[in-house]
Amino acid sequence: MCKKFGSGPCGEIFKQWLACTDEHPGKDAKGEPLHLPKCSQHAERLAECLDANAEYYDDDNAIGNQEPTIQEESGSELQSAWDAFVKDMEAGIASGKYDMLHFPEEISPTVQVSSATRTGAAFFVPESGGHPLIAAYVLDENGYVVAASSNGDMDMGKLGCVLQFKVAEGTQSATIRAIYDTEKDDVAIFSRTMLLPKSSSS
Repeated sequence: MCKKFGSGPCGEIFKQWLACTDEHPGKDAKGEPLHLPKCSQHAERLAECLDANAEYYDDDNAIGNQEPTIQEESGSELQSAWDAFVKDMEAGIASGKYDMLHFPEEISPTVQVSSATRTGAAFFVPESGGHPLIAAYVLDENGYVVAASSNGDMDMGKLGCVLQFKVAEGTQSATIRAIYDTEKDDVAIFSRTMLLPKSSSS
């Protein structure tokens, strides 16, 4: 990710955001990362820049090219495949086939969402107890698949695994789910639901 976003039209903004997150490590008393309020201005500028320059960063020649999100591939085979995957996972959770767990603090994803563009990114730890992240997805408050991707397509090196997404205007909350491998022939599904910032246009 550093190579990909550290250059191009959003390179300087990305470096400022990265420096800010490095300056504010750790979490507050509520368990929220300290850099969320401290670096929100940089995060919003970065999200807006990436949204405005999506074609540049989605280009096949870009380093660390990430698979498009479900929204961007509307009507495609990719969307159908991910929709089917998420539907299967959600059915498994509902039936008790899969246990749904809260993210432990050490692997809780960092999530940034721009109130202006409604674009965001979720940063996942690539391993949990030595077991790799398999996939992750984001659902809106109505259960619609906003974004989904596999470990390989989210892998951004030192920054872990990053899933970009965009929520519709008026969406109030989003649920982030991450699927990790386990020692058994099973998976661990971690979940977190968060309130989204109100649109700056409202």
